[in-house]
Amino acid sequence: MNSISIHNVIPKFFIPKTLAQNETIWKKNTTFKKGENYVIIAPSGSGKSTLANAVLGNHFEYEGQILYDDLDLKSMSIEAIVNYRRKNLQLLFQDIRLIPDLSIRENILLRVFNKKDLQFEEKLSEYAQILGITSLLDKKAKNCSYGERQRSAILRSLINPAEFLIYDECFSHLDVENKEKAFQLIHKVAKEVGSAVIFFELNDFPFNHNYNKLNL
Repeated sequence: MNSISIHNVIPKFFIPKTLAQNETIWKKNTTFKKGENYVIIAPSGSGKSTLANAVLGNHFEYEGQILYDDLDLKSMSIEAIVNYRRKNLQLLFQDIRLIPDLSIRENILLRVFNKKDLQFEEKLSEYAQILGITSLLDKKAKNCSYGERQRSAILRSLINPAEFLIYDECFSHLDVENKEKAFQLIHKVAKEVGSAVIFFELNDFPFNHNYNKLNL
């Protein structure tokens, strides 16, 4: 997949509080291209999670079009969307969605879809060290703090990355130092594999970056 486009999209059942602002991407045409990087500044009430979940195909409660390349998402079956996004698209949800009774390692390796490959174990060890969670790998997710689970979910998103990586406030429980470490790791992995990165954030990052900035 080379692009995700949103054409004149607006939620059906609520009015985003930023809708009247000229710079919002609601009711505009915006294209996200593979290999490019974006941060969408989305204050509370702007519909951040609504748009992120619509792009993933989790709901169709919007007017307008969302396109995967030239495919209109609303024309696809649920089965087709699920199969399509395995390789092409993944969203790290704001509520993380680790399985509580699995270890951090087991949660992370769910993303490799039962493939047995030494490269995944090597990546897991390397990325865990960068994110400071090596000691947590065999600990159950339910026994970890929210920030620890958040870093673990970030690692899971990178172990077998899709072509479009979407993050919904994925750094919300991290301090500035850990935010930047996680950001730099995401950027590094995405650049290596040619993926696009789209961050949805309440505010811009507290460190320098050269991502395309958009407003919701």
